[in-house]
Amino acid sequence: MPNSHTTTPLSISNIAESSEQRPKDYYRVVVMGATKVGKTAIIRQFLYEVFPVDYSATVEELHRGEFSVGGCSLTLDLLDTSGSCEFPVMKRLAIQTGDAVLLVYSIDDSESFEEVRRLHDFVLEIRPAGIPIVVVGNKNDLQQKRQVRREVAETVTCIDWENGFVECSAKDNLNVVQVFKELLVQAKIPYDLSPALKKRRRSLPVFSSTPKIKEKILLKRHSCAVS
Repeated sequence: MPNSHTTTPLSISNIAESSEQRPKDYYRVVVMGATKVGKTAIIRQFLYEVFPVDYSATVEELHRGEFSVGGCSLTLDLLDTSGSCEFPVMKRLAIQTGDAVLLVYSIDDSESFEEVRRLHDFVLEIRPAGIPIVVVGNKNDLQQKRQVRREVAETVTCIDWENGFVECSAKDNLNVVQVFKELLVQAKIPYDLSPALKKRRRSLPVFSSTPKIKEKILLKRHSCAVS
């Protein structure tokens, strides 16, 4: 698997490009959540197979993964957004131009799940017609410090919101690929991601249940993937 990693500036016009202007094998994923829930760690583990030990606050950064699946190409742009409330215009623009959204919380921080609730409402306010959404409970390795019950988060996400759900651990690289597999399921994109895929990646800085219930969910476009 190639390990090329380049850094290239990206202009505002690239960020604001609408989904209608993009090729069919290109998708932009907006990653949102409170500070310190591991948004950047999930992205870096998925694309670069590294876990960032030192925390550094993100303003906004775009990462690109280029995949080859069965002879077909797939480009995923992962827009890593700030966890603070200081950049509402940037977040609004990101949601307006995104093809899908990951909402990340930490299982050891109940307030971070409440932030996911607020962000979910914010996304639907901007995209009332709907957009593929996956809710991600990160830091699954901190079971002894769990504050958000998996059953509660899964029910809210899958039953109430009818979105996808995955618990993962960016630190242990547990279910990280499953997060993006579930995202493709939500978006009805017929690709089977796996760690063995040939992929190239670039970092592009922008600015410095019961069976019946499960059957009902699967009959719609929504599904849940839980560790």
